[in-house]
Amino acid sequence: MHLEVGELVELEITKVVHGGAGLGHHHGLAVFVPGVLPGERVVARVRQLKKSFGFADLLDVRDPNPSRVPHIWPEADYSRPPEERAGGADFGHAALAYQRELKKAVLVEAMARQGGIDISELPSPVVAPIDDSADGLRWRTRVTLHVGPNGRAGPYAERSRRVIPVESLPLATDGLESLAAHREAWTDRDHVSLVDPSAEQPRVIGKPFADITERVFGEEFLLSETSFWQVHHNAASFLSNEVERALQALDIDPTHLHFDFYSGVGLLARALLRRFGREARLIAVESDSEASQFLAHNLRNFPHSRAVFDDVERFLGEYQQNVPVGVVVLDPPRAGAKETVLRPLAGLRPAAIVYVACDPVALGRDTAFLQQCGYRLGEIRAFDFFPHTHHFESMAVFTSEP
Repeated sequence: MHLEVGELVELEITKVVHGGAGLGHHHGLAVFVPGVLPGERVVARVRQLKKSFGFADLLDVRDPNPSRVPHIWPEADYSRPPEERAGGADFGHAALAYQRELKKAVLVEAMARQGGIDISELPSPVVAPIDDSADGLRWRTRVTLHVGPNGRAGPYAERSRRVIPVESLPLATDGLESLAAHREAWTDRDHVSLVDPSAEQPRVIGKPFADITERVFGEEFLLSETSFWQVHHNAASFLSNEVERALQALDIDPTHLHFDFYSGVGLLARALLRRFGREARLIAVESDSEASQFLAHNLRNFPHSRAVFDDVERFLGEYQQNVPVGVVVLDPPRAGAKETVLRPLAGLRPAAIVYVACDPVALGRDTAFLQQCGYRLGEIRAFDFFPHTHHFESMAVFTSEP
């Protein structure tokens, strides 16, 4: 049956897919609907149509999933018109434990489809929650709001650049909420960025950008207010600890050379050095010039560690040393490392690779290639660093086949 944009359809939702939308079918046409849960019967308005699939906006839930709860952010609830719904909390209508089941299902499917591997057979838990003390709220230490025509700052609506005025920021830390940036009038900006560092007071980021200090396990990291850093207030310490734990379980010669690619300001490089000692030989590579300067600063007390400002692919293409490599840690951007990086990386023949990923599809694809290069996936864990959103982070550990 032919569909038209603007038409109302009733759909049975079969699952939630990568990206957070629910999947339903209308006479064989796949229709993706945000804000729904598996098993629900919903009414939605068609927003966009492609040749073999479409997108629709949720209007009503006729038969709710038992794990549906009142949305944690009223301004994002489906009771508001689609164009008036705040973006940034697309799983806020699901119970927290159920959100993790959805994320687990997405990871399992991505690894099966892209990586050709059934991770349900692996012994490690798939989604490890971090801090549930606030029921998944008050975790964001970095927030960017956009300024609307009336000067009010707020989030964008889902899939648009329409600014939505809001009365609260339930995912932001208490410190950022107390700044009340979303309630002020801003006449000289098009956006307002906020940061709540672990070792300093929360603030509105101004210009010129200032340096800040983050603290992890008593160790200090210097970075800019705008540098990449884990957003959840517990994520940096949790991820650093998980990487160190994974390294502890590996039989690696600490005297070998180790690498940290896409190193940022050095969070995971320092985890590697905690495992192998301050005398370990480490090369950390970062392509952002500002971040690489902070990386060098944060590694300054480790005599055999070197911070390199370079593109990872270019660095690997030019690297010539023929020395035994112990561990490679990498945390690439959302698109993943891809074959152009992984092929020369595997050519180094590291004993193990610890791969941190924020996109399960990219991780699945890269897992398939690493398996072709003689590496075995021994462990995979996923961390719910982004409660009430569809995002999560994963860590996969690969070892070289004998």
